[in-house]
Amino acid sequence: MVFDFLCFTQFILYKVAKKDKLAVNARKKQIQDRFKKEMGLIVDVPKQGFETSNDGNTARRFFSNPRLAAAITGIDEDIIGRFRTILISINSDYTINAEKFRAYCLATADKYILLYSWYYMPTSVHKILIHGTSVINHFLLPIGELSETAQESKMKDIRKYREHYTRKYNREKTNEDLLHRLILSSDPYLSAIRYLIQYNAAALYITI
Repeated sequence: MVFDFLCFTQFILYKVAKKDKLAVNARKKQIQDRFKKEMGLIVDVPKQGFETSNDGNTARRFFSNPRLAAAITGIDEDIIGRFRTILISINSDYTINAEKFRAYCLATADKYILLYSWYYMPTSVHKILIHGTSVINHFLLPIGELSETAQESKMKDIRKYREHYTRKYNREKTNEDLLHRLILSSDPYLSAIRYLIQYNAAALYITI
């Protein structure tokens, strides 16, 4: 959502007059062409089985180079960099300093309103910038550990288990076998002795 919001804020008005639609569509096409040419990204294109081509990988590529993203979209580079820092923070497994996070988010909100007061801030962005600290203080665990990443990563296992390890003649039996397989795969002892793939973790940005 933050990626979609930043990507086209510069030229999409809250309500576009009919006489401006051609200019808006032309500007959007120009931005899409530059994204494809300069960053290899296909942005905001309808995709079969999904809403659009905008996904997590596209957003990560966008935020990895704030300077180029700013040059393509016309959005202030510091605004893009600030949102990158905030997103990395709330998706990390580290404990966040709530007061510093609050001050950083409020400063980001103030700068956004100063530069783009004519564009309505989406509800999801408002929740992060204004109420993010309250959410962080409410939970005992770091906010990044409460994300849906684990659930999403399990989807490919669910598809595999359903296809190869379940009885197909009865829906109840299919779901029963699937749940048994999921319980087996999440057994604490088996998880503790399984081989862990080593990944080269990227260092956090200096601003974080």
